[in-house]
Amino acid sequence: MPSLCREENSLRCTTTGAPRGRPRKYPHQSSLLLTQTRQFSVSIFPSGPEFGTSGDFPDLSPEFVAHCFEELRIDPRFTHPLISETSILSDIRAVSFQLHLLPPQSRVLALCIVAYGSLWSFHTSVLGNGPHPESFMDHAFFASRQELLNCGVRRAPAHRALRAQAQKTAWEIRAILVPSNENAASCYLLDLMSQNDLCSSSNRPWATAYFAHVRVLAPGWWASSQAPFGFSGLPRWTGLLMMECLVSLRNGTQSMVTEQDQLLLCGREPPSLETLLESLKRSTVQVRWATVRPFLYHVISLSRQLYDKITGDFARTRPLSEVDVLSFLDSLSKMYSILSLLLTYIDKTTPVPGPTAYALTLAFSGLVLPFYRELQCRENGSTDDTPQDKRLRVLREQSHDVAALAGQEFARGIRYLPKIHHLPFQWHTVLAWAEFVVEEADARGDASLALQTARDLETYSNELKLLGYSVDIASNMQAATVIERLDKHVDRALVAWFNPVEAV
Repeated sequence: MPSLCREENSLRCTTTGAPRGRPRKYPHQSSLLLTQTRQFSVSIFPSGPEFGTSGDFPDLSPEFVAHCFEELRIDPRFTHPLISETSILSDIRAVSFQLHLLPPQSRVLALCIVAYGSLWSFHTSVLGNGPHPESFMDHAFFASRQELLNCGVRRAPAHRALRAQAQKTAWEIRAILVPSNENAASCYLLDLMSQNDLCSSSNRPWATAYFAHVRVLAPGWWASSQAPFGFSGLPRWTGLLMMECLVSLRNGTQSMVTEQDQLLLCGREPPSLETLLESLKRSTVQVRWATVRPFLYHVISLSRQLYDKITGDFARTRPLSEVDVLSFLDSLSKMYSILSLLLTYIDKTTPVPGPTAYALTLAFSGLVLPFYRELQCRENGSTDDTPQDKRLRVLREQSHDVAALAGQEFARGIRYLPKIHHLPFQWHTVLAWAEFVVEEADARGDASLALQTARDLETYSNELKLLGYSVDIASNMQAATVIERLDKHVDRALVAWFNPVEAV
């Protein structure tokens, strides 16, 4: 039987040895991390993809790594069941935040967390010596919108370098192929960071790997009754899968969430929208909050329906079905009624659960805008004036009215959030809605712009500027133009409202 050790065949041993002696001081850890992770490279991938290089790679000192870990509580995405079920927080503290002392899968996950943390970090390793907040409670700094946009520009090189390094190390240990909680969490974070690209791609290999890992791991979770499916696990998974479906709709791609995924991770199918609406009208407080998960569950199902029958690649090869459009409009009408009731109850709650309210408005609006844009595109592309075209034009007008309501509700949802919040992965969605509302303002003209509408426009402008703290929005011409248009409408509306003589 041939030996597995290359030393017995007079070849140099490539087995990774245990570290000996005292570790080097942290100024050398960046190169040490790269050297050690390459020892785990996979022979079947002799040359991996190019992830890019940069001379702006921050020094992975224990102090910087601890900074990225300790402040992650500000980001709701870090409560992902996979991340919380790993031991990464205790593991990184056990080695005093020295990445090179972690085992391979944990080391890659830790590097992914650091790379993701660089999207909000105000550490000098990321932002340099320029203006930066003293903490996330530094309201004076976060009120300075121009400084926020400058932060996004300054952090971009360091974040790109960290993300590229995380991608390389994940590739080299086969994180994309070997199912585990750590590898699934790493792929999840890498996909999340890819969504922030200014030119987002519909090709999402890290998301594909993340879902493949979850499908392998989930049956074991059920069998052992592990925490990902505890009392809070199913609602969290429902919210996560809902977000994934909305990202796919936004990108115009088929959702990765299958019906089986939905049943396995979110539980059995809830009552119909009609039943939920009727029960909500006469329910107790407990039942009202219990409606949130079914509401998000229906968003997942409706997102698949929307793609399969209206916005998907195959659906676009066929004439638009009036029946499908009417059916989807009917579902949106019921969802809007449920949303309105839930937000009414939320407004009476002290303190207001901002993230829940935001998630509800995001869920509804995330269905509406792709639906409206598809009908708008179909109408613009039609040169006929048949009776069917006229009926579809009426349906498009109805979808426009729903979109106008959704734009208002999403702005309302943003205002439920704390003044300082961290949702960089949502910037494409916010920009898409900002473009819609500014188009509406252009069409109406300044004279008819109501104060509430001006408030919504200001909300979108401020949110884009806040997102500019994390993402390099200032360098994106499309985003910069939208912000400028939003601000002009707001300024003119305020002048017209408070000083009509001057406006004239």
